[in-house]
Amino acid sequence: MFIISMGVVLYLAKSIFIPIVLAIIASFLLAPAVNHLKKLRIPSTVGSFLILLLFSTLMVTAINYLADPVGVWIERLPAELRHIEDKLFLFKSSIANMRETTDKFGEIAATGSNTPAREVVLRGPNLLYVLLDNTQSFLVSVISFVMLLYFLLAFGDSTINSANRYWGSQNSSAMVIRIVTTAQQQVGHYLLLITAINISLGILVALIMWGLGMPNPIVWGASATILNYIPYVGVAINIVIITLVSSLTFNSIGQILLPPLALVLLNLLEEFVLPLFVGKMFIIDPILIFIFILFLGWLWGVAGIFMAVPVLMIMKIVFDQTQARDSA
Repeated sequence: MFIISMGVVLYLAKSIFIPIVLAIIASFLLAPAVNHLKKLRIPSTVGSFLILLLFSTLMVTAINYLADPVGVWIERLPAELRHIEDKLFLFKSSIANMRETTDKFGEIAATGSNTPAREVVLRGPNLLYVLLDNTQSFLVSVISFVMLLYFLLAFGDSTINSANRYWGSQNSSAMVIRIVTTAQQQVGHYLLLITAINISLGILVALIMWGLGMPNPIVWGASATILNYIPYVGVAINIVIITLVSSLTFNSIGQILLPPLALVLLNLLEEFVLPLFVGKMFIIDPILIFIFILFLGWLWGVAGIFMAVPVLMIMKIVFDQTQARDSA
């Protein structure tokens, strides 16, 4: 009952929990930079502001740079999808047979029912109200995320030390501090390595897509960088996207298959390179990762999908540290 109630709370209050968890994970990524500025005698309040300003500038610049080409592809997609059936001629007959079968089932269902179907129209909220409501929720979440991230970077260590003074048990206090420190080190190390690997992969994908004649190669390099944060699922989504764009761009089967095959080879190479840098301490059962991605994706949507692996790593660290204390 406790687990079920916690799941309900996490789902209903996701607008509160998503910015909090995202800020904690982002603080693990940016904390080493703040600590480095501390060594240069820059106060944590000033260093956190500078790092957050640089991080926000990079994110806004990347979004603005990619917004136009992505928007063009989104506008073109409905019209271009009509030409895919003509290019994929090998599947044309199968699609036609499926359509005929579907039409026959529809005719049987229509003739089998003598009672005319009653049309039910559900009136939803006004479109303007929906847009304003979503925009307001998004802005509140972004502001909450940025403010909490700044506070975590600037005052996170002092907050932990203050809480340590008022903790009831000294052993429990030491364990909590050890868990927080280990999570900051290991998850931050993991995120830094993954970010470096993903950026390198994105650059390689962009160069190869440019060499193969794909339009907007920087967009596909960016998609490879972003989606590679989602193990297994993100790679599959990116391969589908590249295959779709390749089929819209080229005419021959060989040209269509080259970009997705190149992407598959790069991701296979990354699977060999990643363990060399990450190490065994970050290896988690792939089945557990996939299930957790599905669960957090259902619970918190796209944000949950991207947060699945870091959250799972934090849970693993908590479990390992608790087991180590019990066995000691």
